[in-house]
Amino acid sequence: MFVGIDIGGANTKVATSDARFVDSIYAPLWKNNTILYDVVLSELKKEFEPGIEAVGVVMTGELCDCFATKREGVLHIKSAVSDTFKNAKFFDRMCTFKSSSYVDKDPLSFAATNWLASAKLVSEQYKNAIFVDVGSTTTDVIPIVGGEIKAKRTDFERLKYGELIYSGILRTNVATLLKKVKVDDEEDGGEGEEECKISSELFAITADVYLALGYLNEGDYSCESPDSYAFAGREKEEKSRVSALRRLARVVCSDLEGIGDNSAVGIAEQVKNVQVQELIGSIEKINERYGLRKLVAAGTGDFIAKEAAESLNINFLSLSSVYGKRISATFPAYAVAKLLEQQNKSV
Repeated sequence: MFVGIDIGGANTKVATSDARFVDSIYAPLWKNNTILYDVVLSELKKEFEPGIEAVGVVMTGELCDCFATKREGVLHIKSAVSDTFKNAKFFDRMCTFKSSSYVDKDPLSFAATNWLASAKLVSEQYKNAIFVDVGSTTTDVIPIVGGEIKAKRTDFERLKYGELIYSGILRTNVATLLKKVKVDDEEDGGEGEEECKISSELFAITADVYLALGYLNEGDYSCESPDSYAFAGREKEEKSRVSALRRLARVVCSDLEGIGDNSAVGIAEQVKNVQVQELIGSIEKINERYGLRKLVAAGTGDFIAKEAAESLNINFLSLSSVYGKRISATFPAYAVAKLLEQQNKSV
């Protein structure tokens, strides 16, 4: 059995190469970085041993602000994994697997590698395409030309070149995406839509947006809501559609009595449009260099990628139609498991 583990700052995703086990575990490292070893990995060890042949690891959690540097974060994650699984192999920026001793020598070569494992697996089948993974927190936009991954190898560089968009469909603060919205001013007599600046508070996140619009259900809302502290013992109510609408109304310093459900939904639609347009901008920037006409999408937010592809009139393929939704949503974990399996079979 080959196991892939993708360790993020908010979620740890796990998949086996045969896809018999697939899971995403909400484990916010920034709150308690010991949760990785004490809870997540120890439970996975019980689940898989003694049948594990090897464990492949990718990560992004090293960026958490509980670590002073990315180097510290990589080494913390490496230690937690290698202390749990003696046969762990870490995927580096050169798309090769290394033992934990190599991580000690050059930690930064193993930082932010989850997108790279996904792109590597995709590039084996789709030689000329833009690979897009719309996740809970970020969106990867990766050009693949002639089977070669053309993206930069650090998140800092990818941000500059439009290959990384730091927004996703669950955890992104709505206030970081919009500065103004159009909303019916029912508090002032309902005289039609007016433009309104928004609050910079963390009142609503994109999980609220897509729950309100019907793209997600309550079970998909896998992170904490901005006002979760007020719902202790009432988690179902916290992640209901009406609670999401209330949070969206607060974005304009109002409530549902003030602006109504339809206006709250309207705010959600404007957030979605901004995310689609930002992705379109990145795709266009990449296509100025490479002229790619196929988009291959993964992630729980692949509907964003689909709308962007349709707007640009380029071919679209969702990996959920190939592997199923669960694998698509945890694709880096599955990819690193498959790549490790391939390597072991070729030896």
